[in-house]
Amino acid sequence: MGVSHRAPTAVVTSFDKEVDEILADPVIRHRGMLSYKEYLIKWRCLPDMEASWESEDILWQFKDKIQRYNEGAMRVSRA
Repeated sequence: MGVSHRAPTAVVTSFDKEVDEILADPVIRHRGMLSYKEYLIKWRCLPDMEASWESEDILWQFKDKIQRYNEGAMRVSRA
């Protein structure tokens, strides 16, 4: 079975730029609300000052990059 490159039905955000690097990934917690994860994204061909915080659930186009970032972070934390 192939992997779909289409947005999940509930997702409306689609980026027309490419991720250059993921810089950080804090888990956001607010009392009485579900926690969620954001990533600080350095966008390709844009200056560092244009990096932006994006919620994990809208970065569906970049799941492979997020997975590689998380795998690398796990290796570093275990060392």
